[in-house]
Amino acid sequence: MDRYLASEGWKQTADKYSIRLGKPPANSVRTVALSELYEEEACRVYIDWFRQYIDAPDRRVAASMLSKRLGYLWTAPLVKAMTFHHQHVSFEPHSTYLYHPALTDETTTRFPFLAVDDLRAEALEGSRETWRAKAVEDMFASRLTPLLRNLAAIASIPMSILWENIMVRIGPLYLRDADDAGREHEHVRADFEYLTQAAPGAVFDQRKNPFTRFTTCEHGIPAAKSERITCCFYYRMSGEYCRKCPKIDTENKSQLK
Repeated sequence: MDRYLASEGWKQTADKYSIRLGKPPANSVRTVALSELYEEEACRVYIDWFRQYIDAPDRRVAASMLSKRLGYLWTAPLVKAMTFHHQHVSFEPHSTYLYHPALTDETTTRFPFLAVDDLRAEALEGSRETWRAKAVEDMFASRLTPLLRNLAAIASIPMSILWENIMVRIGPLYLRDADDAGREHEHVRADFEYLTQAAPGAVFDQRKNPFTRFTTCEHGIPAAKSERITCCFYYRMSGEYCRKCPKIDTENKSQLK
C-alpha cells in the first residue's frame, strides 16, 4: 500500500468522514457501486429506492440530499488530502461503494456511507500548479461531474443546487483553524482561490467554474459565502429551514436554532 494511505493522517481523515476501507458490510440494507451511478437507468433505480428509504417527498429532494452526502463522504476528504497533505487521492468507481448499513443503536442514519476497496495516492511532485490542476480535473471532471449530471437529469434539479451542496462541504475546510494545526500557509489560500476562482470550467467539465458564484472576496481573499444562493430542500425533509436558506428572511433566521 502507498505510504500515505497507510499513514495516520489518512486514517484520521477516513475515520472523520466515515470512509470504510475495504468491502462494504455484507449485511448492508443496500449497496451500490459508484460506477453504477454513472449509468442513468441504474442511477434512477437507486434514487427511487433512496427517496423511499429516507422518506423524501420526491426525486428532487432525494437527489439534493444525496449530493450533499457525496460532498461529505467523497469530495471533502479528497480536497483535504490535496491541500493539507499534498496528496492526490483517487477512488476507482467500480470498487467504491455507497452502502446503507443495517440500522442499530450505533447507526441510526438512513443516509449512505462510503466503502473504498481500491485507493491510489499521488504525492505532490514538481509544479504544484500543474499537479493541482490534474488532481482537480480527476476529482471533478472525470469522477464527480458525470454523476451530478445524472442526478440533475433524473430528478429535474438544477446543477447549481448540486454544486452548492458540494461547495458547503468544501468551504469549511479552508476556514481559519479548520485544519487540526490551524495552519495559514499560502498554498492553502492559493488552493481555495484556484478551486473557486482561477480554475477553468474545463477541469470541472463545465462551461465555467461552478464554485465562483458561491464565494465572495474580502480584501482580495476569497471565502465561501455565509448564506446560500440556492435552496437544498432540507426544509421539505425536516419541516424547518436551516440558517443559510435563501427562502427565509433575516428576521425569521434570527429565530432559528
